[in-house]
Amino acid sequence: LINEEPESDLLLHPPRDPKNEGLVNTKFFLQAYGFVGLWQTFSGHFMFFLYIYLRAGIAPKDVFLAFNNWTDGYMGKTQAELSHIVQVAGSVHFFTLVVMQWGNMFVARTRTLSFFQQNPFKGPKKNPALLIAIPISIVVALFVNEIGWFNRVFLTGRIPIEFFFIPIPFALFLIVLDETRKMIVRRYPTSLVARLAW
Repeated sequence: LINEEPESDLLLHPPRDPKNEGLVNTKFFLQAYGFVGLWQTFSGHFMFFLYIYLRAGIAPKDVFLAFNNWTDGYMGKTQAELSHIVQVAGSVHFFTLVVMQWGNMFVARTRTLSFFQQNPFKGPKKNPALLIAIPISIVVALFVNEIGWFNRVFLTGRIPIEFFFIPIPFALFLIVLDETRKMIVRRYPTSLVARLAW
């Protein structure tokens, strides 16, 4: 994102008042944590519990509040099996967050302009570095999750192949959500969404 060109409509906005408007303000935090962050948190946790349910047959209700019960014999599993389940589920959660950051990368490029108004792949605002960042993040995530030494050091586990693809719709939905937010801000600049927008 450091290679990103300024938004095309930057000069249409009034200048920022440095005394009353910092670069990081309440609107920024609302966008980062209240909007994008909540969706990423939901997606990561959903994938964590989905893995445990699909691969270990343990329903989320049996994981919630298990605490000290999560030990040898719980739900017919040995301690080693339970530990492995949590390690792989944690890796699935981590990889989901990596995928979600791809969506966040496209969302964070502009505050109000659509992806199509400031296309990262072609035109004057293209940013080929974004296309390089995605495979690099995949390689790093694969190293952490698939190589035995990293598994031992970081207590990660090998992710089943389908869990590399299931998170992609969550990232795409994040982009759709933010594109909707940006459209509302552009079309209705005095709306509540626009007043709260970063």
